[in-house]
Amino acid sequence: MGAMRPLIGKLDMLLLRDAPQKCCSKRIKDRMRLLKDDVQKISSYLDELLELEDPPPMAMCWMNEARDLSYDMEDYVDSLLFVPPEDPSLFANNIKATRSLRKWSSRVKTSQTQVISAETLSEFRKYVQEAIQRHQRYNLHSCRTLRRRFVLHGPMVLPRPYEETTDIVIDGRMNEFINSLATDGDQQLKVLSVLGSACIGKTTLARVLYNRLRKQYNCRAFIRVSKKPDTKKIFCDMLSQLKRQHPPQHCREIDLVHDIKQYLQDKRYLIIIDDVWAASVWDTINHVFPKGNHGSRIITTTQIEDVALTCCCYQSEYVFEMKYLDDDHSRKLFFNRLFCSERDCPEQFKDVLNEIVETCDGLPLATVSIASVLASQPVMSIDLLTYIHRSLSSCFSALERTRQALNLSFNSLPQYLKTCLLYLSMYPEGYTILKDDLVKQWVAEGLIYTTEGQDIGKVAESYLDQLLGRRFIQPICVNYNNEVLSCAVHGMVHDLIAHKSAEENFIVAIDYSQKNVPLSQKSSSFFVS
Repeated sequence: MGAMRPLIGKLDMLLLRDAPQKCCSKRIKDRMRLLKDDVQKISSYLDELLELEDPPPMAMCWMNEARDLSYDMEDYVDSLLFVPPEDPSLFANNIKATRSLRKWSSRVKTSQTQVISAETLSEFRKYVQEAIQRHQRYNLHSCRTLRRRFVLHGPMVLPRPYEETTDIVIDGRMNEFINSLATDGDQQLKVLSVLGSACIGKTTLARVLYNRLRKQYNCRAFIRVSKKPDTKKIFCDMLSQLKRQHPPQHCREIDLVHDIKQYLQDKRYLIIIDDVWAASVWDTINHVFPKGNHGSRIITTTQIEDVALTCCCYQSEYVFEMKYLDDDHSRKLFFNRLFCSERDCPEQFKDVLNEIVETCDGLPLATVSIASVLASQPVMSIDLLTYIHRSLSSCFSALERTRQALNLSFNSLPQYLKTCLLYLSMYPEGYTILKDDLVKQWVAEGLIYTTEGQDIGKVAESYLDQLLGRRFIQPICVNYNNEVLSCAVHGMVHDLIAHKSAEENFIVAIDYSQKNVPLSQKSSSFFVS
């Protein structure tokens, strides 16, 4: 991955831009074209090696060197491309500014102009040619013959709509729970909690509850908490959803709490608090909700029984414990994603596919992830199915199997989707990401690849749709046309991409709440507050 493909696009921008003061001679343009040709060659070598399931150590070493070189070259090209703003503080408080803009804003004070250096271009080309020579010397072309488990190119099978698979995950018992809430005439404020292990579908159930009940309430909010909650951000997000307008940027937490209390005082409200990890966090959040007799409801989700009971004031009848999917719902979820129905499954694959479904242990995320892997392959084979079954069976717990299912799903992604997914590791776990912001950031970072005539924004949205279909990304806010407006990354997916990102030296997300932050000099760095 690295920055090779974005770098090629940026070199094209330099060659095409109307800036005679920067591309002042034919000699410099010629050197830039030669550098671009060599970068394209090294990029193709890198793509070949990235498709391997288990590259040999020598290949891994070469790939890391190529990535580091790409970051150095991109840094230099960015310094040529981005023109200084009149106000250098323009991006100072914008946490969503792209890496390139942030790099530029940090240079504004030291350099108002940057002239293309023929010597620098020649030096970079020398490094690229040395990398190409090492690729040949290490005989890495021979890696082409190594086994590729997944076909990473070709058409992607469109996933089933999110709401269709959601209906399968929500079984009869859950529907009873939803209906009981919808018909409950008790006017006293009630707090209910959805309890269940990781990846079992708690957020899915909470979202169904939210969407089905929302019209019965004057105001509503769906709030993500996660393991490391930022209470000010939680209250800010809550107030913006309730009032449908953003609070002042520098508002104090105590003012946010006061505004929420005042606004909800005479309202019938529905609040979802998703993924609560500590009773102390609940106590802090619960403090903002006024008690009343307007029929308001608060629903929390958690993996921890004591937290669920604390939320419900130890009234166990208000705790709904989610179970794993039964065999029928597991098969329906799996085969509907893969073949539209179980009866459409080819006879020769039925036995091994049923074994794979059993190995997923009734966990929706694992089940959909593996079905999506298989749906993405142009040809299904017993060899591939056996490999997947053995990979899952080698894990000792349901949680490990889900991690392995996500890892297999990640490995089967095309390179362009892997890069866009790894980009999301810059966000903290549980962070709600606006779709429009994310699409613009992908485009600005050069992660979207188009052919002539394609609209780059629509291509970026199609990337997002594919990642939503694979369940790497969860929809958070959906409009009445079922268009995703905001999304988040599942906690287990966030762990996976953070690990992959660090492993491939792709992004270091700097979280200032952490005491120890590993940082590579060559990685793409983003700052998230």
